[in-house]
Order: sequence, then C-alpha cells, then structure tokens
Amino acid sequence: MSRYVDYPAEGAPVGRCVVLPGRQYTADRPLLFFATEVASMRGWEVRQVWWEPPARDRRDISEETSWVCDQLDAAVDGYDGSVLIVAKSLGTLAAARAAERDYDAVWLTPLLGEPDVAEVLLTYPGRQLSVIGSEDPYFRRAVFDALPGERLLVAGDHVLRVPGDPVAMVASHGQFVRSFDAWLAAERP
Repeated sequence: MSRYVDYPAEGAPVGRCVVLPGRQYTADRPLLFFATEVASMRGWEVRQVWWEPPARDRRDISEETSWVCDQLDAAVDGYDGSVLIVAKSLGTLAAARAAERDYDAVWLTPLLGEPDVAEVLLTYPGRQLSVIGSEDPYFRRAVFDALPGERLLVAGDHVLRVPGDPVAMVASHGQFVRSFDAWLAAERP
C-alpha cells in the first residue's frame, strides 16, 4: 500500500512532480529531500510516493516493474497538467510508463544494469537528467555515456555515499542539486 505526501509549489504551479523512491531509500532521504525542495522552489507541486514494495524476485523484474508503473499511474491519476518524474533506483522501473506518457524525468541512480531499464532510457522521448555514482553497482559506463539528455556522474555509491570522505559525499549531493536546479530552470520558457 502506498500513501502520498503533497507539497505546494512556490508561486504559480507549473505542474506536478512525482517523486518515486527506492526500495529502502525513502522520500525523506537526502537526494529526494533536495529534489522535493528544488522542484517546489521552481514552481512544481510535489507528490512524494511512500510505498512498501513487494518482495523482490531477482530472476524476473517484470512484476516489480508493473507494480512500480501502477504506483506512478495512481500518483498521476486525475491530474491533467504537466508531469515531471523524479525516480530513485527502484522508482526508475517506471521509465517505460513515463516514456509512453512523454513525461520529463530525472533518474537518480538508475538501474542501468537492468537491460529493460537501460533500453528505455537509451531511447527516452522526453527530457531527462540521469545522475549516478561512479561506484554504484548499477553503473554501466557504455550505457551511461550513450544516454540522451543530460548526465551527471558523481563520486559515490548507490546512495552517493563516499566511504571515508564526508566532504566528497556532500559535494556529490551538491552537484546534483545544482544540476537539477539548472535543468529545471532551463525547462521554463
């Protein structure tokens, strides 16, 4: 079961930003907290999705993908304005559904090692910003370098943690915040 936490836009809203978390990385963790704040400041109404994902089947992610796509559909249901997706890890399984709907998207630590996810991101029709740590187990250099849109490779693992170097860890998060803010600012006419 999922629930939503909604945040108003600062100023006149430009659309809805749906924040899809990771399996264990909730919407109040640093990357998604900062994404929520930046999107709100840039005029987006933000809907954070808080979920309890089903058990993981490591052999077949199709059921998990279907479940994540259903969560995206439910978070957008009844909304007829512009939609922006910010998805972290497990949330990036919604890429195919977001592509079908031509949503702009920010993929945080996307599952580039999952062929179905990589294939969608490599041909993504909307604007996209992809952010991943250089030590993330899902980082695939060839896939990352071929992604359309903007890309940001920073120091860190799957949660942008840099063991033994808290300054580098904070810098990685700061790089994401600056890139996301500039990406959103460039979107507006």
